[in-house]
Amino acid sequence: YLRLLSNGNISLDKMIDGTYKITDVQAAFDYIKSDKKPILVLLEYPSSGVNQYQDYRERESTIFLNTRSQKANNDIINIALVGAGNFATGTHLPNLIKLKNKYRLHAVMNRSGHKAKAVANRYGAQVATTDFNQILNDETVNLVFITTRHDSHASLTLEALKKNKHVFVEKPLATNNEDLKQIEAFYKAPGSKPVLMVGYNRRFSPYAQEIKKHTVKRQSPLFIHYRMNAGYLPKEHWVFNQGGRIIGEGCHIIDLMSFFTESRIKSFDYKNLTPGESKYSGPDNISLILSYDDGSVATIEYFAVGSKKLSKEYMEIHFDGKTIIMDDYKSLKGYGVKIKEIKSRIPEKGLSEELLALYNSLSRKDEKWPIELWDLLQTTKTTLSIT
Repeated sequence: YLRLLSNGNISLDKMIDGTYKITDVQAAFDYIKSDKKPILVLLEYPSSGVNQYQDYRERESTIFLNTRSQKANNDIINIALVGAGNFATGTHLPNLIKLKNKYRLHAVMNRSGHKAKAVANRYGAQVATTDFNQILNDETVNLVFITTRHDSHASLTLEALKKNKHVFVEKPLATNNEDLKQIEAFYKAPGSKPVLMVGYNRRFSPYAQEIKKHTVKRQSPLFIHYRMNAGYLPKEHWVFNQGGRIIGEGCHIIDLMSFFTESRIKSFDYKNLTPGESKYSGPDNISLILSYDDGSVATIEYFAVGSKKLSKEYMEIHFDGKTIIMDDYKSLKGYGVKIKEIKSRIPEKGLSEELLALYNSLSRKDEKWPIELWDLLQTTKTTLSIT
């Protein structure tokens, strides 16, 4: 298609209804939304070099919307969303809106100023910005909610923590050991510290919570098998340049195993697939064995070579002559144990419930963090060692 455009075999000239300077970007978007319904408009950047555009961005980096002051409410947590991508806007923000008596979206920060403004307008935020310092210096922000790409998580988290902001950061917490050590050092220093939460949502799902009611009463160690049929990603996908899939997604399952065992990882071993010249990657086809201080053993199979027709996640957990099977967070069945056999039409992975747990911690209804610091660090250290 691009070659045909370049050769002139395809022309879009008749589809272009206007050209706007980048400084008039709002007028361009207003025109797109007008009754004329144009197919295409062009944005024109300055020809005198990049500095002029950078100056414009610096001048217009923050827009204040809905400027009428909102009622102060000490029971509501003010959030600044950092990174307005698909997962944040399609999952987290709708869940936060459902919890509007607990959370308020105060600010949206995104690399694209237009996207920040659009999301802020849609969800009633007061501030839209491309400047992270605007978030850090805003005293009304209680919680920085980080949903950017993986390699920026640790640095953004640390900056927010140093400004005494509570942080929710989507997994992973860090993609390298040096960044993780800086976060650990921050919490080792004396003085009270803000709450840190990583988006390991599965432990908060109704399925995991029901299982835990029974495993907590066990007399013997747990023997757990977990399968994640992750699906294929091409080798050029951005996630492979930012830690890989075990750091980015497999961490969920390591956290869940620790939730059930309530124990520290004693040792682990793993083997990768050796795919040769095929399209598949070794690091995202892995078999992992975790041994815990309490004697429990968990095996995790994370793979990209499976069928799309197979459910994504499946777990067997065995203890005291009992077995519990969870299939894709859609069904739960017990053998030799009277368990509430839950069923749901779509996977219920705890994405809303993790926000409730975080609120209870921030509002002091629960003195503990949703996930203790040692547990957060253990999961991240393990994934970094695997890859």
